[in-house]
Order: sequence, then structure tokens, then C-alpha cells
Amino acid sequence: MILELLDESLVLLRRLMCWSIKEMIYVRLSINNEFSLSINEDIRQKILDWNSVDKKLYDHFYEKLKKIISEQDESFHREVAELRKLNENFSRECYDRRMPVYSGNKVGYSLAESHQQNMTCKILATDDVTQTHVIGLKQFKDSLPPSDIMMVRNHMQNLRKYNPAMLAWSDVNKALHTEQEDPKTRALGTEQSTGQHVKCMLHIVFMCDVL
Repeated sequence: MILELLDESLVLLRRLMCWSIKEMIYVRLSINNEFSLSINEDIRQKILDWNSVDKKLYDHFYEKLKKIISEQDESFHREVAELRKLNENFSRECYDRRMPVYSGNKVGYSLAESHQQNMTCKILATDDVTQTHVIGLKQFKDSLPPSDIMMVRNHMQNLRKYNPAMLAWSDVNKALHTEQEDPKTRALGTEQSTGQHVKCMLHIVFMCDVL
């Protein structure tokens, strides 16, 4: 995954994992801020020197990804265009405006009136740190001390001042008390999709061997 080629990276990942193009939709939650854009060439060069090893790794995989992209057929580029259109339509439908930048380079949104309860819109507007906290709560809710739960709640309530479209604490609290999925239903779903999963896994093994 290369940020400068994010859409192309996501389409390649979609093909590798046999996912739907709609599962690759994303919402941009950070931007280049004024500070990063105003760094002079001398400072920029020092940063590159200090991170020379990381830069070599980045350059290697950037060129490798560009080569892989150049070998794709026309259908790949149509998918990239489709993903960009889906992202544009998704953001237009879910959010009615972008909020002012906060914490240096973070971006928030407000939900469109018709999508106030749409969980997909909320989840994609939620930053990765908060989502990690939420997953941790779901996994370890029976062993976490109340202070940890309060910390996550306060964290989310504070962020929603700047990004009201993100998950609310009430959404998370409701999910924490949702009944677990019926094992029989889960097994049935696994059985029905096994053939497709095997196909994808064989494809992944082949790709890893080649790369």
C-alpha cells in the first residue's frame, strides 16, 4: 500500500483478496497541513537524510508497485476510476459538509440529515485509533477495568466535537451489549463461502511466492 497510489493499491488488494469494489470505499480523515507544505528545501533534505533507510525502502516498493500497475490490463484502470467515483458519491451522500481542520491535519464531517443513523457512514468517518479502542472494548469488555472504558468514552466524546459524523459512544455501548452471533448461522455462512475463500487463498499463496 502506497499513499500516493492509494486507489491503485486498494484495487490490487481487492483483486488479491477477492473482495467487492464497494468494500474498498474510504473517507479521507487527514490532509497535508500548512506546516508540512511550508517546509523549506534545506529542512526537507535533512528529514530525508535522517530517514534515509526508510526512504530506500519506500522508493523500492514505490517503484515495485508502479511496475505492477503498469502490467495491469484496461479493466484495472476502469476499476480505479470506479472506486474514485464510488468514494465521491459515498461522501456526497453521507456527509453534508467538511468540518474545520483540527489537531494539525485531521478532518471531520457532519452527517447528512438523511443518514444520521447510518452506521457505515459513521464507521468510515471514525479514525483508526478510535476504531482500535472500540475493537479492544468488544474483545475484552469482560476483563477491562471501568477506568479504561471511561477513558475511551471521554476520548470519543472529545473527538466528536470536531468530527460529529464519527461513531458516538451510544453506538459503541449498544454494540457492546449485542448478543453474539448464532454459531449455527455463522457456520452456515462459512460453509457457503468456503469455495471462494479457497480460491482466494490459493491466489494469495501464488502471489506471495512470486513477489
